[in-house]
Amino acid sequence: MKTFEEILESKRRGSLKIIIGYAAGVGKTYSMLKEAQTLKQRGFDVVIGYVEPHKRPETQALVAGLEQVELKKCIIGSNEFLEMDVEAIIKRAPQIVLVDELAHTNVVGSKNAKRYLDVLEILDAEINVISTLNVQHLESVSDRVVSATKAPVFERIPDKVLQIAQQIVMADISMEDLRERLRLGKVYDKEKVDNALSNFFSYNNLAFLREICLREAAGNQFQKMQESEFGDNKTFAEEAVMVALSSDPTNAAMLIRKGTKLAARLSSRVYVTYVQKKSEDPAHIDSQLQRKIQQNFDLATKLGAEVKILSGERISDILVNFALENKIKHAVFGKSRLTPLRERVRGSILLEFIHDAVGVDVHIINVESGGK
Repeated sequence: MKTFEEILESKRRGSLKIIIGYAAGVGKTYSMLKEAQTLKQRGFDVVIGYVEPHKRPETQALVAGLEQVELKKCIIGSNEFLEMDVEAIIKRAPQIVLVDELAHTNVVGSKNAKRYLDVLEILDAEINVISTLNVQHLESVSDRVVSATKAPVFERIPDKVLQIAQQIVMADISMEDLRERLRLGKVYDKEKVDNALSNFFSYNNLAFLREICLREAAGNQFQKMQESEFGDNKTFAEEAVMVALSSDPTNAAMLIRKGTKLAARLSSRVYVTYVQKKSEDPAHIDSQLQRKIQQNFDLATKLGAEVKILSGERISDILVNFALENKIKHAVFGKSRLTPLRERVRGSILLEFIHDAVGVDVHIINVESGGK
């Protein structure tokens, strides 16, 4: 696999490297600054767009000698906030800019609501970016993290941001080393340490987060290896994923996240499909259900899926035809709420699809128990 330096030498448009971690304190910002110092020594023009040193001496020491683009002052009422100045970075036009905290939400009134949108704008200006991210901020895993850790995740970014990254590397230390850093006050103020150790930074939570982070980093490496092996031959990526939604599925959000996550790992397209029968057109269903359907579509679009509203009465036939026409390899369905006996009596869209869609792998998600 190419080093980030080799990528910079071979590409003319902006390249993105993401240093991902499983929790605060694992060394993402430190790793980013250390690499920046190495690149600077080798002659690259590196600047800091935004870095949060977290009052850690070893991290602050690595800021020394790196040019920092002045932050933009934003006044909200009587409060002053400092945000990354995208326009100033683009005007400065460095080879590489460091952007910490990719999932950060900008202050109200900023040009872009989220920092990852700032980064996309910088990349469009043919400037390379090294950024950092904690894994729990990925939209596809954030709900699982909330459920497992009981800690809210307020800031989220779509997984498609990872898909455009040329490199994703994991900043990793052992769970015990991380907990020791907490005890020494190197992550949070000491008055917060005991609560953090017994809650979010428990061994169970850290093991769960670290496993997710390892999978994300490994999945990206596999994707880039495929791209390197196949080059311009994109046939490996033509097989797509389809998520089949009814008008009122038990948990559409979970199905959509499962499907988009699967597609991200396969580096393939993903469709969210909904077959609208005549009895389900906007004139025949209530406004609350219409809003729920639209919310599902909005989430799908946010996660990088293409929404397809199909029409007809024989739902299974329509889905099978769509699968064949769009090279669907994986189809995601929610588990039926009917008993097996009632399914046989009334007929099952899922069973008909499995029978007719030859060559399509069907993933049945038990949404009531959190999926598989």
